[in-house]
Amino acid sequence: MNAIILLAAVGVFSMFLGLFRLRVLALPMIILALISSLFIFEYGWHGDFSAYLNNMVAFDHYSRSFSLVIVFTSIFLILMSRHYYSEKIEHLTDIYALIIFSVTGGILLVSFQSLVMLFLGTEILSIPLYILAASNRRSLESNEAGLKYFLTGAFFTAVLLLGITFIYGAYGSFDTSAIIQAIQTVGPSPLFVLGAVLVLCAMLFKLSAVPFHYWAPDVYQGAPTVLTAYVSTVVKIAAIGSLLKFMTFLGFYESDIWINLFLFVSILTMVYGNIVSVLQTNFKRLLAYSGIANVGFVFIAIIIINENSGAYILYNLLAYSISAILGFSIYSTVKKQTDIDTIDGLAGLITNNKFLSAGFLIALLSFAGIPPLSGFFGKYFIIAHAVFGNYVWLAVIAVIFSVIGAYNYLRIAAAIVKNNNDIPALEISMSYKIFVLISMIAIVLIGIFPDQVIGFLRF
Repeated sequence: MNAIILLAAVGVFSMFLGLFRLRVLALPMIILALISSLFIFEYGWHGDFSAYLNNMVAFDHYSRSFSLVIVFTSIFLILMSRHYYSEKIEHLTDIYALIIFSVTGGILLVSFQSLVMLFLGTEILSIPLYILAASNRRSLESNEAGLKYFLTGAFFTAVLLLGITFIYGAYGSFDTSAIIQAIQTVGPSPLFVLGAVLVLCAMLFKLSAVPFHYWAPDVYQGAPTVLTAYVSTVVKIAAIGSLLKFMTFLGFYESDIWINLFLFVSILTMVYGNIVSVLQTNFKRLLAYSGIANVGFVFIAIIIINENSGAYILYNLLAYSISAILGFSIYSTVKKQTDIDTIDGLAGLITNNKFLSAGFLIALLSFAGIPPLSGFFGKYFIIAHAVFGNYVWLAVIAVIFSVIGAYNYLRIAAAIVKNNNDIPALEISMSYKIFVLISMIAIVLIGIFPDQVIGFLRF
């Protein structure tokens, strides 16, 4: 709980720094708070708030692992935002505050013990995103993205709340331990099943899984790139964490019906995401469909649950997230200085921008699953998990569509290394070079030491 209090307080202070024209202090304060949160989660310095929490949240090994990945990824995202936003932006500290508030919601979401906290965590995570999606007031695309995200998000919030209401109506409790005890005693009631389906639909929306994916490409393309990177990384980590916890708590693995349902969603999401991404010409839309496909891929580890599933899921999400943040950041730098908004427009980037191109290529090759980068092991662990779980046919499907997905990233890489001199040398600061270098090193190190990372993330 100490980390949540710290981050919430820092978010409030960030808004006051903008009021008193001390914007320059916001970034170091937020980075320091996020690093402090890493230590709080790693060493269990949560504080004794059990008398106040009433079993609504639990900071156990499960929430610790997901929270560490959420906070670690958020550090890279905040560093990206430092170079995306100008220091002269009027509401910069408010943007930082909204991101931090959303991170707080993500931590609550992976720590819930009560369905009330599941709802509150979802809302605290989501509401800042609706504002951030439309934060570029001079862009019609940003306004459209914010409106679409808000309307669809509000609808599925109602679906989530209705599902929670049905579950409460079935067993008279919001507490997950009381609900599972009632299910074991009297069995799953039809009202519970209906409520569970509605809650799962709302969670699949947050993950942009098929058939609830339709909002993602437009929001990814229209929203500011920092928000796009945040939605494709931190939001999905939190949503996957809450989904896995919800399924485990309420005994979904005891019924083949739920497993078969997720098998269908996983295959449909992988197939649709990878095939449609081939047709994309805009980088952000391509990564939207790529993210959809990766969700279907992660679902394989959710379906075949054992003591390693959580660590494999977190490794995949961590590898994908660092690559996505680096890719989005370099893309936004190129777009801001050249107004290039297509994949073909990146042709010849390497000619005058070798350092940026190296960072972009590292991110793309990691996405494609090229060893020894982290993206390769993110895919390998889940495919091996399916094979050892006697789902060889599912592993074959995952490999086939991973190859199709790799084609998308390699065609971008091919455009970057073309012999073309159309893109001039871009102006980048030393601090931005350091950010790109740190991200590249992280992608490589996570790939070189996969066993150590898996061991650290296991819960």
